[in-house]
Amino acid sequence: MAGELILTNAQVVLGDSVCHGTVHVQDGVIRSIETGVSRLPAAVDLEGDFLIPGLIDIHTDNLERHLQPRPGVAWPNIAALVTHDRQMATAGVTTVFDSLCVGIGDDDGNGRSKALIQSLLAMEQAQADGLLKAEHFLHLRCEVTSPTVVSSFVALVDDPLVRLVSVMDHTLGQRQWQNVDNWMKFTGHEPSEAELERMLAAAREMQARYAAANRLQIVRASQERQLTLASHDDATVEHVQDAVDLGISISEFPTTREAAAKARACGLWIVMGAPNVVLGGSHSGNVSARALAADGLVDGLASDYVPVSLIHACFLFHELLGVALPDAVATASAHPAAMVGLSDRGIIAPDRLADLVWVKAYQHVPVVRSVWRRGMLVA
Repeated sequence: MAGELILTNAQVVLGDSVCHGTVHVQDGVIRSIETGVSRLPAAVDLEGDFLIPGLIDIHTDNLERHLQPRPGVAWPNIAALVTHDRQMATAGVTTVFDSLCVGIGDDDGNGRSKALIQSLLAMEQAQADGLLKAEHFLHLRCEVTSPTVVSSFVALVDDPLVRLVSVMDHTLGQRQWQNVDNWMKFTGHEPSEAELERMLAAAREMQARYAAANRLQIVRASQERQLTLASHDDATVEHVQDAVDLGISISEFPTTREAAAKARACGLWIVMGAPNVVLGGSHSGNVSARALAADGLVDGLASDYVPVSLIHACFLFHELLGVALPDAVATASAHPAAMVGLSDRGIIAPDRLADLVWVKAYQHVPVVRSVWRRGMLVA
């Protein structure tokens, strides 16, 4: 357990302002924030740099990338998990929702993915043994067009680490891949016209057969367990309305402004990918997160496939779009915390967990210098 920690001479990013001051931590919890510089010998001098809340990443595929670094290659679970964990911590992320795809690559007769279950067990054991720097939860990403998704989901959903469930439909020609040319560029696959028509027909057939019933079963089971629900890649007002009708609270990665505007009108949280912000556009050719943010249509960010993009995107919102720094930082801290019901973190305030990140602005890039989780130095 952490004892006393004093962080001083910092630009402390609070919920609604930035102050030059000192943060006092005791036993892993923030006790007070004061203006001015502490002269106590034990105080850590942050040299006038920023101190922000530990970031909360509700969607990262980084663990899966380490578990399967190449198609057909399965990396040892613990090695993959620890490497992933270190990458997240050094990127300023203190709470991670590891995204695991359900219904894709299921490998036994019951539709239960052995790799998923083994990864889950490895994570639980490593976390219980104090091996991990960040705190990890699970985000189950459920591919509703899969015939095995429900059985795989049922095998995993009662694990206590599961806090977030998203329903996704990657039917070719819709949502993320509404523009098939973008899909071909992204995958490098250029089928003949006849082959493409067969692929599109097969995808639509799988969707018609499985998607609606699977989506409903997964949503209902999640609601029975009081899990947060997200829709994924909403492209139309109808997609968003379907989510609203099901009681879903997050629109994750809407692909069009039309969908994002509908989500706002319906009171859904809107989450965009941080790489989209950093790169200035979507790698799939969909709507720009910067453009949505400029119109007030982004509530939260997720690192998606680049852990360090999360902190970079926050500061770009501030620097390029003129978003107040507390509001920009909240997209990766306070807002994700609220989305998933983590009321003990996400903001620098008394009685909140001392998940804190020392950030230096260097040549317009935020550089993480140190990270504390519950008052303990982890990076």
